[in-house]
Amino acid sequence: MTHKYQASRDRPGRNFTTCDSCGSHFGNGSEPETECEECRDVVRLRTNVRGEDVRLYRLITRPEMRKQILIELLNDMNNALVVSASGAHWEESYPDWWNWNTDTRTTALGLMAVAQIDPQNDLLPNVVRWLMVARTADAWETTQETAWAVMALTEWMTLTGELYPDYTFGVTLNSERLALEDNTATPDNVRETEKLVVDVADLLAEGANRLTISRSEGDGNLYYTAHLTAWLPVPEIEPLNRGLSVSRKYSLLSDPDAAPITSAEVGQPVQVTLTIIAPNDLHYVVVEDPIPAGSDAVNPNLETTSIVGTQPTLSRERPLSQGWGWWWFSNVEMRDEKVVLYATYLPRGTYQFNYVIYPSLAGEYNVIPPTGYEFYFPEVYGRGAGSLFTITGGTESGAMQPAEETEGAS
Repeated sequence: MTHKYQASRDRPGRNFTTCDSCGSHFGNGSEPETECEECRDVVRLRTNVRGEDVRLYRLITRPEMRKQILIELLNDMNNALVVSASGAHWEESYPDWWNWNTDTRTTALGLMAVAQIDPQNDLLPNVVRWLMVARTADAWETTQETAWAVMALTEWMTLTGELYPDYTFGVTLNSERLALEDNTATPDNVRETEKLVVDVADLLAEGANRLTISRSEGDGNLYYTAHLTAWLPVPEIEPLNRGLSVSRKYSLLSDPDAAPITSAEVGQPVQVTLTIIAPNDLHYVVVEDPIPAGSDAVNPNLETTSIVGTQPTLSRERPLSQGWGWWWFSNVEMRDEKVVLYATYLPRGTYQFNYVIYPSLAGEYNVIPPTGYEFYFPEVYGRGAGSLFTITGGTESGAMQPAEETEGAS
């Protein structure tokens, strides 16, 4: 290798970059006064707002060394991917607004780079899928994200022939071919999808169920997802974390220590605390929390027990009465059987959401665990444990009158 790659940031009053060939120093926005070939190859990129002076040197080396560098670069990019079953993306360690760096923009740049260097990379279709889901309506969050996403997706479609497919496909389950309305992929139906549903009762109870998806030769990619939805007895359900953690705690609203409880009296307000932990940034998150059958959910800041499509609001007297990070949830639905939270975007972190239920009918109730998932990537999923909640005393007729909130409640 005859020249060295180097990228540095200028700091006022400091010479910091040295040409490896001629020893010239450059900094403070000055041009090197030299005829050195390496210095003439310098590409100057300047961010005037921060007073930076970034210089990129041309890399000249042997072909085998260039190949090794590209392999190492691809390995680093593959290792840095945040991967789920049907989505993959790159994340910044922090948002760099000065340079417009966001997870979406970085993912678009990564897609464009890897598509040019390694178009057969098995992870690229999932990067494309994630990038499409990151949209809001027909655009991305910023013009930078939109511009780079469009360029990256255009590069991808050009390389793969996405818009001009020419193949057939089929699906078999346990060696039995499933009927499809149309098993061809052509430019005329490239935007259409095929959906198949198989009842759990039709699956094998003993042994593995083998699902096979096949396609013929031809241009274009075949995209598919497969999900299994099963209902289990509540006492048998254990917590599960597949990219999202959700837990629930009941406590008396009047208890300043918020000690966990498993029972309450009719008419006694009970605070429900949901804790949501997202290890990575998530998009279009849905959190569902079923309530005990003998109770009603109510937002203590509102006067009604029927709340659909309500955005959480700030209480000036008790700003954290609804927990921490609840403002990321843009929509809350308090239904008869459960409370549902929606977040278009949820940065990685820990969140807490509080609401109140009023027991109305005595009895023992199995409570379905809380769940959370990405709407478009449901394999990014988490749930709490099933539980038993007991309501004692009182009568149903007098139970619907909410008790007055205690000043010391947390």
